[in-house]
Amino acid sequence: MTQTIFEAKGLSKQYGESFALQDVYMTIGVGDIYGFVGENGAGKTTLMKIIGGLVHPTHGEISLFEKKDTKAVHEARRKVGFLIERPALYPNLNAKQNLTFYCRAFGIKDKSRIAEVLQAVSLADAGSKLTSEYSLGMKQRLGLAIALLNDPKFLVLDEPINGLDPSGIVEVRKILEKLSKEQGVTILISSHILSELQLLATQYGFIHKGRLIKEASAEELLHTAETKICIRTADPAATLQILKSELQLETITISEAGEIQIPKESTNLEELMSFFLQRGIHIEGINLSAPNLENYYMDLIAGGNE
Repeated sequence: MTQTIFEAKGLSKQYGESFALQDVYMTIGVGDIYGFVGENGAGKTTLMKIIGGLVHPTHGEISLFEKKDTKAVHEARRKVGFLIERPALYPNLNAKQNLTFYCRAFGIKDKSRIAEVLQAVSLADAGSKLTSEYSLGMKQRLGLAIALLNDPKFLVLDEPINGLDPSGIVEVRKILEKLSKEQGVTILISSHILSELQLLATQYGFIHKGRLIKEASAEELLHTAETKICIRTADPAATLQILKSELQLETITISEAGEIQIPKESTNLEELMSFFLQRGIHIEGINLSAPNLENYYMDLIAGGNE
């Protein structure tokens, strides 16, 4: 039985003097939901396009379903479903007509797949409604239906939930969870909504400026990411300086939301509160943050991977 769905070895993609990917080693195992994390321009979409054969690497190699030579990889792509960037839909056709077109394009003769994938993405009742009238969430789900037409064993999804409202995000997550658990589909998914990705992924790859800086399991993330004490004050910058100078807490940071964040292991909460009372520093709020994907990624970058 195949144990590895996708593997990259020394993968690079260069445009002129710039690298979109540089010396990437990456492994996705059977049954993984692999969360691909990185900022805009980090190289996520480039790697997904290489998997799909839309972009050719400058250096390195990939394998799909443990097939390495060019012809075998091309054949293996028949078992992969792709949703990269926005789905290409015909606005003057309804869902069934769009899917009929893609069945012909993909050489899929079993038209029963159309009803099956519409049911899978909760669009079975869309009827004759033209896709030009669809909400963004409906368009994304129809794009996912197109990716599922060939009954793939591996799904490659580039930002499938970005721009969706909360209910749309939950719908897509439930669909992907069901595909993974009930059909054993392996999934590579990128998203900027890291809190949502954390609810779904079993493995992670963290990419920064074209380099894959770490791979980790969800369990490893839970055990190694720091729990932080989060403090809200009227003047976080001044409070930060006081804490650094008087308590020598050099690992303190201020989040984008303006909260002072202190690793829980570096101080005692009771002593910290006593310190604030003695200095007359008013605390507007204090809480513990559970380990989360956003903090983990930002700590990776801050730890010397800039």
